Amino acid sequence: MAISSPEVIRHILIGLGYLAPEIDPKPDLTKFAPWKRNNNSLTDDLTEEAIKKFQKQYSQKLVVNGNADAETRTVMEDTVKGLQNRLKFHGFATPAEIPKDLPFYGPATYIAVKKFQKSQGLTENGIATIEQRQILQQSNLTDKPQPQPQPQSQLKLIDLCFQFKKNPQNPSYIAALNNLQKNLPKDVLHKVTNKWRGTNDQNPEIVKLTNLFTYYDDNNQNHRDALNHLQSQITPAISQAFLSLWNKK
Repeated sequence: MAISSPEVIRHILIGLGYLAPEIDPKPDLTKFAPWKRNNNSLTDDLTEEAIKKFQKQYSQKLVVNGNADAETRTVMEDTVKGLQNRLKFHGFATPAEIPKDLPFYGPATYIAVKKFQKSQGLTENGIATIEQRQILQQSNLTDKPQPQPQPQSQLKLIDLCFQFKKNPQNPSYIAALNNLQKNLPKDVLHKVTNKWRGTNDQNPEIVKLTNLFTYYDDNNQNHRDALNHLQSQITPAISQAFLSLWNKK
């Protein structure tokens, strides 16, 4: 079993899109992609949630329990090997750059994924989500995907925040914010909360989005950072559902 240390497991979870990255200002690119993750036991909430997300993706093989047991590590190793093989098949890396006996999400895999993403017009972040891994399963990657049309109504949280302040009891606004809170991943809400409070807690008491909108102060840098991060995490689908509730009469 090549995959063993918690640090290696965390980097795989990030690289496969299950755990939010934390950029390391001085990454060790002899071993890992530029993500800062410690070697502590895999029992913090964010890591356990990420392991569960991975296990759910392979629930026919794995028990969804948040534990990086031997079976889970084996599937992780097979998944990374499969990704690396497809990257080499399509010419984004050579066998010398990614040897078959090193199933780590290190700098060579990170760089190869970025090359693949650039070729397909995707965001170049080095993170190979399951949707992107499915694209790599195709035999031919010559056709770039067409850009998705943007929703007609762009969601701008700063504008809606000031709209909310004028009528904080509006049931449509409250329902939209509560639904958004329910549908965002816990790691996103943790990061919004820490930015809002200027903290770096592993498991903070999550701020309610209705309170964020109520007490938002545009002169407070923490508040601006929290709202900007929240804005960056809202996909077109989430935006459409949110606006549908927000504008409901």
